[in-house]
Amino acid sequence: MKRRISAFLTALLLALSLCVPAMAETDYGLIYDETELLYSEDLATLGEHTLPELSEELGFEMRVDVLTGNSYESINAAAEGIYERFGYGYGSKSEGATLTILMEPQDDGSYAMPERGGWCVYVSLSAERGSDQALTDALYAAAAPYMDDPSTWSGGDMDMASAALSWAVSDMAAAAADYLYDGNSGADDASWAGEPDPDEDPGMSNAYSPYVYDVAELLTLEEWQELETKAEMISLRHDCSVYAMLIDDYLDYSSGGDVYDTTTEIYHALKLGSGRSRNGIIILLSMDDRDYAMFVYGEWAEYAFDRYGAEQLENRFLSCFSDGDWYGGISNYLTACDEFLELAEAGKPVRSSPLPAIGIAVAVSCLIAFLVCMILKGQMKSVRKGVDANVYTTAGGGLKLTDSYDHYTHTTETRRKIESNSGGGRSSGGTVSRSGGGGHGRSGKF
Repeated sequence: MKRRISAFLTALLLALSLCVPAMAETDYGLIYDETELLYSEDLATLGEHTLPELSEELGFEMRVDVLTGNSYESINAAAEGIYERFGYGYGSKSEGATLTILMEPQDDGSYAMPERGGWCVYVSLSAERGSDQALTDALYAAAAPYMDDPSTWSGGDMDMASAALSWAVSDMAAAAADYLYDGNSGADDASWAGEPDPDEDPGMSNAYSPYVYDVAELLTLEEWQELETKAEMISLRHDCSVYAMLIDDYLDYSSGGDVYDTTTEIYHALKLGSGRSRNGIIILLSMDDRDYAMFVYGEWAEYAFDRYGAEQLENRFLSCFSDGDWYGGISNYLTACDEFLELAEAGKPVRSSPLPAIGIAVAVSCLIAFLVCMILKGQMKSVRKGVDANVYTTAGGGLKLTDSYDHYTHTTETRRKIESNSGGGRSSGGTVSRSGGGGHGRSGKF
């Protein structure tokens, strides 16, 4: 079942939701915001697409209420009351969780969270799936680093508050998935009982992240957080997931193939990618022997990154890895992916230039024309060079020569330069184009 965790932890930064028909002021998908100031494209995508998919996968609904007033005695009472009043939760047992936030209006038109009682987590969970209190504690701990920062929620910069909300919900969703699929459901299945999965890839569960996997521990926490957020935003914006994986030795995850085969196996085993077609791109770096692979999968992803595009993409970041700049390499990779996907969305995907082909066509045409001219010249038999002077005399009259002599004067020699065919070609940086696993990509050394 841990593999199932991977399937949607990889999906997107998972969100909060609150669809309250009777009270909605701003309603985008499963996110409800009475301030009308926390909107962002990322939150809208989460609320309209990601969260519904999460609910179906987990059988557990996650929602968010951002309130500007509270008629209940406390924020906790408000969370429970709204949950029951509006029928939150998934299925007949109404299983789910809410993040409820209270924001107070400020003189400058912004909203700020009160110092006390500003937010809470409410959970409804059946006993056979686990302890609702334990899950509440896990979700609260996941959200607290983002919700307890006074500078974020003190008013003024609502964009910062919006970003913090996205990160809080993302971590809450990951915590919910870990709890429900990793041994706390009470099910008889050994994988639900917290026992090790014999088929689980070594080290993957401990270092798992939705988009950036730093199993080799080459990034600082701050670097990982920045790259993770960047990858999430790009993936959500373009409906194409972008991944990076840093591991010690790909052979630890291999079933016998090379680094490219292993990368495709990991992609499919973890069910990576966006949407039904699982569109995505992943780069994998294996440190022991400096092996590298890129894998592109899904119709949309393969349109944005065709074979030529994948090679050009590689030129944007691979040199950083060769120099040991892991953060810079991944950052450049993500930026390049963003640019390539934007071009593809505009109907202008990165493609090879037609000019070389045109040049070759022109050269071939000129060669053919030259050969035709030489053939035609050879067929002109009416004009010949005479060997002796008698050839050029008029028949029956004119000058008559009775004696003729041949005298050697000189030799004319024509020289033609022979061009060497030395060959040679462009280096690909130690990588080659590959295909397999239903997609395509590249592999080699870095």
